[in-house]
Amino acid sequence: MKRYVIIGGGPAGINAAAAVRAKDGDGEILVLDRDQDPPYYRTELDTYIGGSTSDAEMPLNPDSFYKDRRINIRLRTVVTRLQPAERWVELAGGERVQYEALLLAPGSFPLTVSWPGGRVSGVTTIRTWEDARGLIGRVMETDRPVIVVGGGVLGLILAEGIRQRGRRVELLEREPCLWAPVLDRIASDLIRQGLVRAGIEVHLGEEVAEIHGEDGKVTSVRTSAGRRLDTDLVVVAIGVRPDIGFLQGSGIRTDRGILIDHEFRTNVPEVFAAGDAAQGYDPISGLFRVVTNWNNAVDQGKLAGAFMAGGGELYRGVIVSNSETFCGVRTSVLGLTQPAAQGMVILSGREQAKGMYRKLVLRQDKLIGALLVGNTSGEGMMRKMIIEGKPTSATELKSKFLTGLTIEEIAVS
Repeated sequence: MKRYVIIGGGPAGINAAAAVRAKDGDGEILVLDRDQDPPYYRTELDTYIGGSTSDAEMPLNPDSFYKDRRINIRLRTVVTRLQPAERWVELAGGERVQYEALLLAPGSFPLTVSWPGGRVSGVTTIRTWEDARGLIGRVMETDRPVIVVGGGVLGLILAEGIRQRGRRVELLEREPCLWAPVLDRIASDLIRQGLVRAGIEVHLGEEVAEIHGEDGKVTSVRTSAGRRLDTDLVVVAIGVRPDIGFLQGSGIRTDRGILIDHEFRTNVPEVFAAGDAAQGYDPISGLFRVVTNWNNAVDQGKLAGAFMAGGGELYRGVIVSNSETFCGVRTSVLGLTQPAAQGMVILSGREQAKGMYRKLVLRQDKLIGALLVGNTSGEGMMRKMIIEGKPTSATELKSKFLTGLTIEEIAVS
C-alpha cells in the first residue's frame, strides 16, 4: 500500500488528494496543513469579512467527503524540513513522517513592509480564515477609516469587504493603475469608478511613508503625498510569496517558487509540486512563472494528484487566468494583457455607457491574452483558444467577441 503525503490543505492539496484516491483505491493519503480550520474557500474571505458568507458556507467540503475517501488531514501541522534521500518530512517538534510520493502544495504568505514606526498593533495582513475572523473584530470596534495598502486583487476585495461592514475605507496604491501591471489605464479607471460608487476612496500613485502610533497602537499614517490619514487599522495587501523556506537544504530546485515540469515533478524523484508555490512553464512568455489564483491551484492539484498515483494528462503550461468582481464590476484576465513586443496586435472594444471594455492580444495569428471588464462572456472560449494555441485572425476575434463595440486595432511596433 503506497503512502501519499501532501503538504498543504488548500485547493491544490485537496484536489490532488481526491485525484489520488480516484486512481488508487488502497493507498494511504495524509494531508499536513498549518491552518487551524479544515480546508475552506479562500476565495470567499472577502465576502466573509463583508458578512455575506457565513461560517457554515466557508468549508470546502463536508467532513464526509474526507471520511468517504479515507483522506486523513492533520491540522496545525507545520513542516520544517524535508529529506528526499530518506523520504521523510520533519514537523515542528521533531516528528518525522515517511512518504512514498510527496506533493508540495504549501501555498503562499502575504508580503509585508517595514515602514518607519510600523512596529505597532493595528497593522495587519490577511491570509487565513482565522485572520479574517480577527479582522472582522477589529473592523467592528473602530469608527475611524480603515487604510488598505495595495490595489491588487487582494487589496481590492478586502477593501470591498470592509466597506460592506459600513466602515469608511481609503485604499492606497503606489502605481498609477490598480492591479498593476495586469490592468491598463482604461480597465483600472472602470474598476476605480466601481469602488468610488461603493464609497471607497482610492488614491493612486500614493503609498504609506510612515506609521504614527501611541501606546503601541497605530493612530495615523503619513503618505508619500504628505497627507496624514487618521486610523487605528492598516490592512496590508501588497502581494504574496511562495511558502518554500522549509525546502532549504533539501536539494529541491527553487527559483521564485518550486520548479516543476509538465508532470508536476520536481528535480527529486517522487516529489511533486502544485498551486501557488509551484513555478511552471508559461508557453506565452517562454518563462517559468508562479501564478497565484484559485482556479490555477485547482487545475494543477487535479493533474498533479493523477501523476502521483501513476499517470495523468500532461500539463499544457501555466497562464494567468483570473476572474473577479470588484464592487459589482466583473473582470477577467487571461494570458498576456500588456503587450510590448513588436509584431503583436491589440484589438480593443468599448461601450462607455455600459462600462464595458475588452482588449484582445494576438501574436502570429494566435490569441495570447484577453482583458475583459464589465462583460466577461466568451471567457471560457478565449481561455481554450489561448491554452490550445488555436490559429485565429483579427477578423474572427472581432466578429466573435467585439460585436457591437467601438473597436480599435493597434499593431505594436
